[in-house]
Amino acid sequence: MKHRILFVVTYFDCGGINRALQNLLNRIDINRYDIDVFGMVPDGMFADYYKNCRVLPRHMLLSALMARYGQQTGTMRIWCLLVKVLNKVTRGYFGNRVKQYVAKRLKRQGYDTVVAFSEGAPTSFVRLMNHSNSVAWIHCDYSSYKQLNGNIDELAIYSHFKHVVCVAEYPRQTFLSCYPAMASRTTSIYNIQDDAMMMSLAKDEVKESFSNDLFNIVSIGRLDPVKRLSIVPVLAKRLVDVGLKFRWYVIGPRGGTTDEFNSLIENISQQGVTDHVFYLGEKENPYAYISRADLLVNTSISEACPYVINEAKILHTPVVCTNFGSAAEFVDDGVNGFICPIETMADTIVNYMKDGELQRMTKSNLNTFTYNNKVLLEQVYQILD
Repeated sequence: MKHRILFVVTYFDCGGINRALQNLLNRIDINRYDIDVFGMVPDGMFADYYKNCRVLPRHMLLSALMARYGQQTGTMRIWCLLVKVLNKVTRGYFGNRVKQYVAKRLKRQGYDTVVAFSEGAPTSFVRLMNHSNSVAWIHCDYSSYKQLNGNIDELAIYSHFKHVVCVAEYPRQTFLSCYPAMASRTTSIYNIQDDAMMMSLAKDEVKESFSNDLFNIVSIGRLDPVKRLSIVPVLAKRLVDVGLKFRWYVIGPRGGTTDEFNSLIENISQQGVTDHVFYLGEKENPYAYISRADLLVNTSISEACPYVINEAKILHTPVVCTNFGSAAEFVDDGVNGFICPIETMADTIVNYMKDGELQRMTKSNLNTFTYNNKVLLEQVYQILD
């Protein structure tokens, strides 16, 4: 009999967490597992992209409670307003009762393993299921996440999980710096990458011009302060000032607020780089852009297991990234990419663009790169069983 597993996520929108789950499901042994996926708010680009699983239907009250009101339309917008008002009037009591009811109903389905596939809402929700074989997945630098959320103490929540999986060694260390008592239950496993799918989609056409006469740069991520994409025009201005010819494409959805988006657009104008920096919005297929680029630039303040960097390496595109905590786990500085502080990033890019031999060496090193999914999958299976 197959092992029954439930994965819980918050949204089905674009981003590393849903991409990680999509790639895991693409690669998982379907003869070994029977999988359900539950989205607390089952909206977003990835809603129809999950394979080898059953996507559970929406629970209207929970979805309305958790949804971003400003992104809702029609009947769902009305539901969202009513539920949020009721929850506020009852000072959170109504929302807590809804979560408890849905969690208990899911537990009665008899899953062998329940996975909260990200920190935050899914972890708190799965805790309510009180399942004896539950797994919490952490996709962030937990110490930074903790600070951003008012230094909340979640030890009481995580202590109910049998396993905690961090997507790299650095986030495992930061998690344990907060909760050292969890050491025996906490491990690190890199995200699964569906390299065959990436290689196939990388061949798709794109409408934007990637000219051989220009140096093409891409930066990918949600427009959120932690990704720091609004600084791209400032970096681009340095390239313009030294006379380099290039196009820099920024790809990704807007974040929870419009601040970073507004900053990006304003900086493009203020820095005078409207002919060089282009915001393309969210793309279902970022691989076609990564594969055509001469360089991928990651400006993040913090990353755990940087999905886009691994994707670039698989597609043999060199990387320049900031010196966030886990950077050295994924980029061999000076071999297949470059790690630098944000203050010197423009100079690092300029030096790379001017040095043809350095470009050839970096590309040559990437041409032999392969991603070891087989080992990673065996590590995942040990956790899920």
